Amino acid sequence: MSSKLIKTLATFFVYSALFIFHNEAISWFQTARYTANSLYSVDNIGLKGINGTVVAFADFNSDKYTDLIVLNSDQTTISIYLWDHASYRFTKSPSADITISTDGNNAGFLITNVLPGDYNYDGILDILIMGQVSPGDSSKQLYMRVYMGSGNNTFDPNYYNVPSSTAQQPIPLDFYGSMKVDLLGHQFGDSSHISIWKNVFNETSRTLFEVVQMPVNGSVQNCTISDPHSNAFIDLNGDCLADLFLTCRESSSAQLTYQIWTNIKGGFTFSRSGNLPDGTGQISFADMDGDGTLDMVYPVCSGGTCKIHIAYNKQIPLCTSSGGSVCRQSSNLCLADGNFSFNIQTSSSETYSIIDISTELPDDGTILMTDTTFKGNLPVPIRIGDYNFDGYPDILVISSSGSTYRASLFQSELCTSQRCSSIEVSSQRRIFTRVTDGASPLNDITDARSATFMDLDEDGTLDILVLRSATSSNRINVIHNNYFNDAFFLKALMLNGVADKQGYGVSYSGASYKFTILDTSGVQRANQVAQYPQSAYQALQLPYSLFGLGRTNNYVDLLFAGSTRNQTLYYTTYSGVIPNSQLIVVPYQPPGIFDPSTWSLELFIHPGDWIPWVLLVLIISTIVMAIIVVILSWMEKREDRLTQQREQHKIHFGAL
Repeated sequence: MSSKLIKTLATFFVYSALFIFHNEAISWFQTARYTANSLYSVDNIGLKGINGTVVAFADFNSDKYTDLIVLNSDQTTISIYLWDHASYRFTKSPSADITISTDGNNAGFLITNVLPGDYNYDGILDILIMGQVSPGDSSKQLYMRVYMGSGNNTFDPNYYNVPSSTAQQPIPLDFYGSMKVDLLGHQFGDSSHISIWKNVFNETSRTLFEVVQMPVNGSVQNCTISDPHSNAFIDLNGDCLADLFLTCRESSSAQLTYQIWTNIKGGFTFSRSGNLPDGTGQISFADMDGDGTLDMVYPVCSGGTCKIHIAYNKQIPLCTSSGGSVCRQSSNLCLADGNFSFNIQTSSSETYSIIDISTELPDDGTILMTDTTFKGNLPVPIRIGDYNFDGYPDILVISSSGSTYRASLFQSELCTSQRCSSIEVSSQRRIFTRVTDGASPLNDITDARSATFMDLDEDGTLDILVLRSATSSNRINVIHNNYFNDAFFLKALMLNGVADKQGYGVSYSGASYKFTILDTSGVQRANQVAQYPQSAYQALQLPYSLFGLGRTNNYVDLLFAGSTRNQTLYYTTYSGVIPNSQLIVVPYQPPGIFDPSTWSLELFIHPGDWIPWVLLVLIISTIVMAIIVVILSWMEKREDRLTQQREQHKIHFGAL
């Protein structure tokens, strides 16, 4: 009995030890790279001395690590920098440079933006390069070329010419629900209406797009897309199907307006429009109040002061109990609300917040709205990400004061009576407070031109990428987020479904995620996150979604993942998802299948730092218990022998 137990425990111990010290797990017991509860400036990761700036993120070699697309300072060449997890640094891909020059009948131009995506629908990442001969001139055409990826970290030099647009940069979207990349914008020479660059890839005829007029249902006010614009492919009515958001301006002196076109599976129909405040900057989107809807966030500068405005997306709320008013059941989160609304106002209210952060901006600065050092139109948006994973997005703001430009991290906090109106407090709205403790690596930078969030080493934290002025010796800085957060996260990536087994780096735009979770007080809440909704004007958005779950002691109840497929059931649901994990949804459907029954899910668990120590405690406890069992077994057998000897002694004594 004891020998079998000892063998079993020995086997368990050996396999447990192998698990702990196998491959990457051995690093758990090495000295931590970062120890303090703060931000760290990450040096020696292959970005020093680069004479250029990051214009986009992508995963070129499909290893699930984020790579960089870098534009050189003269805006004629792009390079690819691949992240190497083993060496913890970026490495320049030696054969992936693309230089734009005059080529036969094709004029050269200065690059103003790069859009990674799978344009020929083969599961390999391609890139669309756009630019102008005279960047910033709104009357000049915008040239576009697509370079197809070869699958070995290189591009085919035989590029595809794309019909030119006006200066307003087109955005990628899946307009027809085919999971292929189309474009939307104004065609050069025909800007009286919005055009669709329909993806009709034909390798033989070297044709990639066919430009057609955007279908319009009924009488709709014309929209001349503003330059710059905040156009987005994002779900705004709550049905997990990406809609179309446009910003319009009929002339340079006209009112800035917005239009929302809802997705009706295979097309779009006009839903609503509205005016935006004078001085509105770039519009970003996030679920700011954690109610399961995507809100509008943008800076407004007027009269020398700048404030942050949040227009909350009012939709059917999540049901908190059975029965009651009209609400969304947690099992039916992807239910469209045709009455959704944004109530743009001039003062704070239950549905609109105006947040004054001027007193917290360093050097008495104001929010930077445009990077004038770039050749071309380059607005600077408020970048949004949940750096502390509490479930409420935080923001990155660039401020300017004279010749000083600083990047500041602002944390989202619940409204208090000291800083908010009574109606905002009762509505549980959010405010922002500048993070200063442990943030000196970020706050000490005085020549920041842009900043955004990224996950540097796929370790489940939102780090910060800071782009600095051309005069800086280190133009690209990475700030590692090492704040200790007692919260969980989820990372989600939906592919374009070209095959059941395909590469991860396709930069699919339009996916939508909704989930419900119980917090530590037992209250169920819903959140919504979009995947890669904006890409114009160097939006620097990630090709995946990384979002916080807050503090919870439970699994994610339900996770809804919506695609842009033109079919009745275009989303799927997963239950009991483990926090601190990455989900990769592969929406592959073979011919003749028109539902998500053939979709597959890949789940990658991110191990917490405490897991090896829990395992060690388990092993030690098991060994201690095994020793106790062996000792008790030995004592029992010893007692049995003594009892047997006494019985034998009685027998012998009786015989005498």
